[in-house]
Amino acid sequence: IKLESETIGDGREATRGDTVTVSYDLSLNRGDVIQSLDSYVFTIGKREVVAALEYGVEGMRVGGQRRFRAGPHLAYRDKGVDGIVPPNAVLIFDVKLLSVEGDSAGEP
Repeated sequence: IKLESETIGDGREATRGDTVTVSYDLSLNRGDVIQSLDSYVFTIGKREVVAALEYGVEGMRVGGQRRFRAGPHLAYRDKGVDGIVPPNAVLIFDVKLLSVEGDSAGEP
């Protein structure tokens, strides 16, 4: 993962095992937006999403934003997604962390 930009949030930090809510835009390396979600929930470390999204969100703070680039080994590899993501695609994620819930949710 290559971090391209970051705005640090002031809320709770997302760590492995936390359930997070994010909004994000997913683009191909050439700039085509292939997915845009206003609210998406997953648990870090449960492999519910591609590894790139888990790694990219871990360590973010609520209210923060990150733009990062991920190679195919952390996404859809040489398989791609028919008609959406070509094989061996480099992906660009623009993510905002909306909320974090977990065992330590009461901590700052």
